[in-house]
Amino acid sequence: MHFIKEIPNDSMRISLFEWNSKYILKFETPHLEQSYKYSVMDFSSQKEIEELASSSSFQKFVIETFQSMYAEKAKYID
Repeated sequence: MHFIKEIPNDSMRISLFEWNSKYILKFETPHLEQSYKYSVMDFSSQKEIEELASSSSFQKFVIETFQSMYAEKAKYID
């Protein structure tokens, strides 16, 4: 897996990778992570995937998913 860059964000770590003709966006908080895979062919340039990762609507979706994940985790771990 080839690391491309880290995308700045105050509430989570966002890393962009490329592997097997796929872009991988990895979002990390201290205890959880989410990864999203996209075909390189779905984007005309690397800049497009960076714009997706930086978009407020996509980041809002990721944060809401993290909140849901933390809520589920809390059900099983006290």
